[in-house]
Amino acid sequence: MNHSYSMVFDFSKHLFTADASGRGLAAAYVLRIKADGSQASEPIAQFDSTQNRFVARPIDLGAATDQVILILFGNGLRYRSSLTAVIAQVGGAAATVGYVGLQGDFVGLDQVNLLLPNSLVERGEVDVTLTVDGQAANTVRISIK
Repeated sequence: MNHSYSMVFDFSKHLFTADASGRGLAAAYVLRIKADGSQASEPIAQFDSTQNRFVARPIDLGAATDQVILILFGNGLRYRSSLTAVIAQVGGAAATVGYVGLQGDFVGLDQVNLLLPNSLVERGEVDVTLTVDGQAANTVRISIK
């Protein structure tokens, strides 16, 4: 018997969402680094039992000296050719990509770290777009205070 096997790899880029739909509010959190070096993680979503859905918790960009890093999760992102091949925009503004790769704690989970620019203050709900090696991931949303 001659059996031939072929493997098909899906190298699509996907960002996860809070409600697992692939649309809407990002499954993410922010890491705030203050000028004194102290760090705190903050959720960007919470479940509203009255509405029976996840709702945004607006991200406070804080003092100009704070670094606020959006930590996104997805899959297919680690296969980037280089960090410079990853382009991110938040609310139409370029966001600095600090890391794209394995999340580290969960097998198969990828992580993206984006430095949020202070120019986003008071923008409300905005789109987050990510392009990896010319391939766009699904658009997700966050809210900026």
